[in-house]
Amino acid sequence: MLYFDENDEGRIQAETMDIVVALICEIPSRSQNYIRMKEQVDRLIHRHEILFTGMLRKLDSLSSKVNKYEKNRQDIIDDLLCRDLTTIFNHLIQNNNVSWGKIITILAFSTFIARKHSEISDRIACVTGQYINQRLTSWIKDHGGWESMAFMDSTYDIDRLNKMFIVSATCISLSLIGLFLFLR
Repeated sequence: MLYFDENDEGRIQAETMDIVVALICEIPSRSQNYIRMKEQVDRLIHRHEILFTGMLRKLDSLSSKVNKYEKNRQDIIDDLLCRDLTTIFNHLIQNNNVSWGKIITILAFSTFIARKHSEISDRIACVTGQYINQRLTSWIKDHGGWESMAFMDSTYDIDRLNKMFIVSATCISLSLIGLFLFLR
């Protein structure tokens, strides 16, 4: 495990934004931490595409609540989507129950949504990056920074990652159901 001084939080936050923007906006990067994270995110999206599609449909169905004659309807829908992402992330890490698997799930779900809503991928990247920076920088720092993701190369226990994903996906699904019921 690496130990950081307090000046390294800024470095971690800068690297977080680099990784998040590159992943979600699909901008190639040579950063080893980005490459490792992209491998994990792509693997998660590929394995759980049906589940992510269902969750995205639930999010998109919430947009039907916005009056179709509203002048700035699309802006309102985009704002709701970004707000709902933050709510989902909060449920995912409630009680400060953070893990690399949950961070990967946040990035994978955000990337998946951005691929389907490419017109707002930059906003999704901004919301996701700011969320991770504000809520998870200390955890990332305490767990060795982004460099500690090296342990998740091909030798990482895929079964463990899948179990973490299932727990994370369950939290996201429950959040979506709660949002749907709340907005009804």
